Amino acid sequence: MAKCIHVLIVDDQRLLREGFRKLMEMEPDLEAVGMAGDGEEALAVAERLYAERAAPDVVLMDVRMPRMDGIAATRAFKERWPESRIVILTTFDDRELIHAGLQAGALGYVLKDITAEQLATTIRAAAQGQVLLHPDIASKVIASFSSVPTETAVTPATPPSIGRSDLAQLTEREREILALLARGASNREISEALYITGGTVKNHLSNILGKLGVRDRTQAALKARELGWM
Repeated sequence: MAKCIHVLIVDDQRLLREGFRKLMEMEPDLEAVGMAGDGEEALAVAERLYAERAAPDVVLMDVRMPRMDGIAATRAFKERWPESRIVILTTFDDRELIHAGLQAGALGYVLKDITAEQLATTIRAAAQGQVLLHPDIASKVIASFSSVPTETAVTPATPPSIGRSDLAQLTEREREILALLARGASNREISEALYITGGTVKNHLSNILGKLGVRDRTQAALKARELGWM
């Protein structure tokens, strides 16, 4: 039997928190191990879960919350627990919020109008480390790179900018994988497109992240899109 995916639900609306928890109860491989109404509470709950060896595999993070919002909480999670896999789940598709959330370290950004089935699929994908960007969200991210000056787009949480010289370090195969990654392809889709194993894809991705000096797939995909790799 597959390992149960532990989920921490962070949302300032109790009704939504309970609704998400009910969804987890309907899925045999998903379990809500904690809930919080804001970023500060989420960090406290996570501390307890880690101490109890029940660390969340995925954190569903709202954006607009009192005390500490989802962007600041995401940044705090990644600083304290770099392995955190955070999916921002919100009603807001504002370009600046999307960019800020991904730069803070979120693995994905999805909207609350998705179906229960889509949310369950999203959680499973996040647990596997897959980048999660709805097509409409991806288009806004790409547009943000073309409209925001470089000096104002960079924040303390932003990794070093990637230029053409960095891309030149990549092998031909790594460039192929990065191009597919920039289009939102999953590991499985990359594997099928290039006729290589999933393990080989993971090894190449690890090399790509190291050569580009970025933290995760999301950062690599965003920078690749910025340079027109799509």
